[in-house]
This record gives sequence, structure tokens and C-alpha cells, in this order.
Amino acid sequence: MLSLAPAATAVAAPTQLELHRLGGSVFLLCWTLEASPFGKPSIALTGGGRRLAAASISLGLRDGRERLAVAFRSSGHDSIVATLSDHGPQGDVTAAFDPALVHGLADPDDILKDLTPRARLALANALVRAWPPLFNLAAVPSYLSFLRQLLLALFPEPAAMQPSAALVEGRWLSETVVPADLDALRTAFRLDGAGLTRLELPSRLGAADRNGQRELHLVLEEPPVRGGGLLILQSERSLVVRTLPGRQAAPSLGRWWAGKAASRDGLRNWVIEQLAGLSEQGRLLAVEMQRRAPLAVQHVRRNDDLPAAELDLAVCNRAGLLIGGYLRDPDDLLEEVLLHRGTGEPIAMLSRLQRFPVRLPSGAEGETRAAIGFAAFAPDYAAGAPVLQPRCEIRLKSGTVLTLRPPVQPADAATIRARALSAIPPQYLTGAMLEETLAPILAACQEELRENRPEPEVKTFGRGPARPKASVVIPLYRVYDFLRVQVAAFAGDPWFAENAELIYVLDSPEHEAEVAHLLGGLHLAYGLPMQLLAMRRNGGFSAACNAGARQARGEALALVNSDVIPVGNGWLPALVAKLDKRRRIGAVGPKLLYEDGSLQHAGLFFKRDSKGTWLNHHYFKGMPGSYAPANVERPVPGVTGACIVMARELFGELGGFDESYVIGDYEDSDLCLKIRRAGLGIIYVPDVALYHLERQSISKSTDYTRGAASQHNAWLQMRRWDAQIAALMQAFETSAAEPALLQAQAPSEPDLVPRFSFRRATAA
Repeated sequence: MLSLAPAATAVAAPTQLELHRLGGSVFLLCWTLEASPFGKPSIALTGGGRRLAAASISLGLRDGRERLAVAFRSSGHDSIVATLSDHGPQGDVTAAFDPALVHGLADPDDILKDLTPRARLALANALVRAWPPLFNLAAVPSYLSFLRQLLLALFPEPAAMQPSAALVEGRWLSETVVPADLDALRTAFRLDGAGLTRLELPSRLGAADRNGQRELHLVLEEPPVRGGGLLILQSERSLVVRTLPGRQAAPSLGRWWAGKAASRDGLRNWVIEQLAGLSEQGRLLAVEMQRRAPLAVQHVRRNDDLPAAELDLAVCNRAGLLIGGYLRDPDDLLEEVLLHRGTGEPIAMLSRLQRFPVRLPSGAEGETRAAIGFAAFAPDYAAGAPVLQPRCEIRLKSGTVLTLRPPVQPADAATIRARALSAIPPQYLTGAMLEETLAPILAACQEELRENRPEPEVKTFGRGPARPKASVVIPLYRVYDFLRVQVAAFAGDPWFAENAELIYVLDSPEHEAEVAHLLGGLHLAYGLPMQLLAMRRNGGFSAACNAGARQARGEALALVNSDVIPVGNGWLPALVAKLDKRRRIGAVGPKLLYEDGSLQHAGLFFKRDSKGTWLNHHYFKGMPGSYAPANVERPVPGVTGACIVMARELFGELGGFDESYVIGDYEDSDLCLKIRRAGLGIIYVPDVALYHLERQSISKSTDYTRGAASQHNAWLQMRRWDAQIAALMQAFETSAAEPALLQAQAPSEPDLVPRFSFRRATAA
């Protein structure tokens, strides 16, 4: 029962007051009044002397009046007083009522009557999105029944949300048509007997057609057997209701892919993104579908002076998309390069293009024409999904559009890395190109390889020492020519045979049977125990060494290349003996000789090139092995990873070799810099000599793009250690260790140069 009681200063009462039960103990008070010229009216509710929590919304009526709808919860013990204030001179108006007298559920038609279309939308949005969590209505059966009736009153015959294709992980791709004013899906809810549930639905809205309709694609969970629920889709300006049918046989993704997806670039890319985001199985299915039904390659090749272009590189990972190709535009007709994606506007790429000169065959007796090669990076493209054939457009100032599409691209990290390293010729690479274009995708490749690397398999040949004094870890990659000589030299060294643990790490798993057979034969021939760790996937020099170090048990760790051969016996204990904790020696390295006896390594130092980048150099490289300055034991900035000896515990504490460096270069100097940052020194020991057949193994690896990989690694080292290297080299060049270093370093970082008396050394 409702009774109106104007306050003392009021002279008129509202025209209409209604009370409805929404469900449980939640009610809706609707107060209809003439539009007020004094401001926005408001209603306050009190019961039992306390103000009640309430949520209100203002709804316009078709006749120009206004209806204030206030949702609130009643305890059922006290009458409630509603006070209406329109800020006018007539004052406030009060109404007293008892909600306990309202028994029946609200009639949706009564609540919706006379409301404008916009008001109906606003009320529905409040009933679906705002009020259920506020009043805990999402699981109240009576409220769910009322809400269903109200939605069906707004949408008497909602269309069904039919499945288009079965995906993975119990997900369906579903499709429907919605009005064009559903401009962006904000929220989605499922309404069924289990409750009102908010859904996180990946969605894609197509462009509006001439009939004012848009295609909407959603990724839904497989429905229950009986179905019968409603799907509520809300945007800022619209609300759409669809029925959810029961479980049925969904079409296969392959059939859908061969049909609609084949002609819809954006939709195809969007589905790829959704599959990749579901699981690893989904990512693999996305790759399979693209390879099973590839799109036609598109390019523009011409021998005249009209614009020509080709896109032959488009590799994608979690960092983004790297594209590459060439352009010919002799008359400067190019306006923009656009990269299309699954949703949203195309990405303008022209300002991101890194350009370099190339020559193209003209087709006449080996003649060539000048063109512009390019590479560009689009970060976060497709959320890292493996889009293997993205579409690119070349827009000319004349309005002409040229479409480019590459062949199907690789999806695995190792091949993407190799393609990225060949995107820009090494002679044209700059620091800016590396930082803006190549480095992000290479870093993501290294991270992916590290995350997804299976544990290596271990094969043992013979029984090594129970408590080895030193572990020797040697990475192998595709070239095994030096193993016979190396194992023979190790086996002929009594100390090595008795005290050392030998661990080979194979980083080319396709050769596992061949290498295992070879090592097994060498063990039988020489009796030297050894282990073979076979990586299940190629990870590079750093990953192989780190895996071997984790397997090692010796107190000292020697990291040695497969093309390093000892000159004589006793080399390993002589190096281990130099690891003096009292002198804070962190690592030692020997003299390394070329085949002809000339010096390959007498310590590592840093020197800037013409561009200001720090490069790694070896002292006295190429000088005779007997060269006097190279035969003095001394501190050095670093030693090469071809043979470095240090405590195994220290190697682990420092995180081993940094696997961010690509393939194999500069990770040894990075490790040396970490040793110095820990406050430890590095010693060159010329009394120990080994032959190093430098890079004879790696130069035979066809996937090693030395120029680009080496430049990337030099850039990465420079980016991380520039100031520290400068201070370190200044200290070595001036023989003033700490003062100069402290001035260059951040106060919180340990010194890179311990307290040594430096002896000067000059580089050849």
C-alpha cells in the first residue's frame, strides 16, 4: 500500500507511484513526474530511521515525462519513506509504503509501458549489468524468471546463436547478425536456470552492410545438452538478445575454413588469434589450417617504371610481426603501406620501414634494376598468434591499391630467428635497425626456445670418477671432425682420465644416433668415460653449455669448444689451481693457438668500432706464440668462451651463459662482465696452451648468419654494459683500477674491476 504525504512546504504531489517486486527481497520503486526545470530529481529511501542503500536510474517517457526507478532491498520489518527532491521552490515530497504488502512478481509489461526506446535500453542494462551484483540477484530464481520475461518482452522472437565451427578445448565459433548500432561489444551474459553469468567472450564485429546489419562472430563454450538459455550482448548504445540452442553437431573447422575464411582476411586472422589464445593445441590447429588451405601469393612485378613490390617475409611471434620485401617506385607515387589485421584499422607501416638498396633481375641477359629493400616491425601484431600469410597493401597517391601477400611463412621459433637474421643485409644494419626492427622478434624467439625446450636425454659411456674434481662441458653442433683428436688428447692425460668428468652436449638432435655411435666407439678405443646430453631441440651455444653445467658434478667447471685441442697433459689442473678464492679470482683462461702456432687468444678486451659499438678483441692475435708480452700471467678484462674455467657454483649463481644472445657470440664476454660485477677477477694463464681451430666448426653451419647475429649480439652487449665496459677499459688502459671505474658505475652495482695491480698489455 502506498500513501503520499507532501512535506510541509510542498503544494503538489507526483502524478504516479508504483512498487514492484523484482525477486527475493529486492524491489523497484517507480515514481513518475513532470519534467523539472530546476534540476535532476532524486529519491532518498529511509526505513527504521536509517537510510537505505539504493540504485536509481532516470527513464524518459514517450509523453515527455520522467520516471525515476529506484532499486532497493527491504528487510521486511519496517515501513519505508521515500523522499523526492526536484530542487524546486515547492520543496520535497514524501511517500510512505510497506513492501511486505507486495507479493506478486513484477510484470515486465507494466515496467516497460510508456518508456522511450532509449529508456528501455537503459533499464535493461541496469537489470542485467548493474543491479544483479549490487543486490546479489544473479542466482535468485524469481529474479531470473522476471528478467527472462522482460528480455523476451523487448525481443519477442530472438534469433538463435548457431555454431559455425567446432574449435578446441570445448569451444565453438558462433555467428549471428546484429544491428549496426551494436558498435562495440562491451559485456556479454548468459541467462539460464543456473543463473545470470557474465561471460568473457572474444568477439569480432564486421562492417555494416547496406541493410544496416553487421556480422558478429563469438567464441563460446560448448552449450549444455538441453540448452534453452539466452545470450545477452551489450554495447554502449544497444542491447541484443539471442537464444542458445542445446548441444548439437557443429561443423568442422576445416569446412568453415575452406569456405568463408578463404575470402575473409580479417575474419581468418581473428580466428587464428582466438585459436592460439586457447591452448597449444589451438595454436597448432591454426598453423595446420593455414598450411592446409593456403591463400594465393600476391605481388606486383613489373619491368617498366610503374610501382612494383613484393612481400617475401612476414614472420610472427609474441613480440609482433616482422615483414620484409622490396619496392620499386621511381616516380615517388607511394603514399602509404598498410598492414591488415584481424580487427581494427590497418597499421600504417611506411614510417617504420627500414630501407636499404637492392638490385632486381630485369629479365634481359642478366641485367638488374635498382630497388629499395625494406624491413619493418609491427609490435603486438595479432597478439602473437601465428598469422602465416598477412595481407599488406601499397597505396599510391593516385588512389591505386596494390595488394601483397607472402607465401606461407614459418611458425617455429628457430626458423623465424633464421629468417629474421637474413631480413637486412649485414652491411646495412645499424643500431637503430636492430633496436626497432630485429631485436624484439629475436628476443621473443630466444625466450620461446628457452621456455619450450624439453629436458635433454643422457647417454653414459663408461663409469666416470665418483667425485670428479672438474667437469668439462663441450657443446657439439653438426660438425664432429675434431672429436677423435680431442678425445685422444684427453684420454692420454693421466690427471684428466682419473679426475675429470667429460660431458658432450649435442645441440643438433637430428644427429643423435651418429654422434652416440661415434662417442661409443671412442670410449671403446680409449677407455675414457664420457656422457652425451642430447638436446631435444636446437637452442644454441648458451643453452647447450648451461644444460651441460646443470649435469656437471665437479667443483670446477671447464667450458671448452669442440675444436680446442690440448698441446700437452696437465692443462686442466694447472688452470683449476689458479682459481684462488683469497685473491678473488673468478675465472681463468689459457693461451689459445692457431694450427700454425700463432696466437689466437691471450685474453679478451673491448674496443669501440667506427660506430661506437664495443666489439670483442683478443690480445696479440696473430702474433707468434712465443711473443714475450703474451707470455706473462696477468689480469685481463675477459677470456674467451672457447676455454674458460671457473667454479661450477659461481657459474650457477651468475645464471650461466645468457641465452638472450643469438646462436653463439658475445655470451662469453657477457659472462666475464657478470663475474667482474660480482667483484671477482679474471686471469690469463699463458703457461697453459691449447690449439683452437677457430670457427672451423661453426663456419660449416649453414644457418649461422654471422654478420647479422654477431651485430645483434654486439648491440645487445652494448645496450646492457656500455658504461661498465667504458670504465673497465679505462682502468686497464690507465692502470688505475677503481677510481675511474667507480666514477662510471651506478653506486649500487659492484665494481667490475677488483683490486689488482694491472700490467699493461697492448693489442696486436
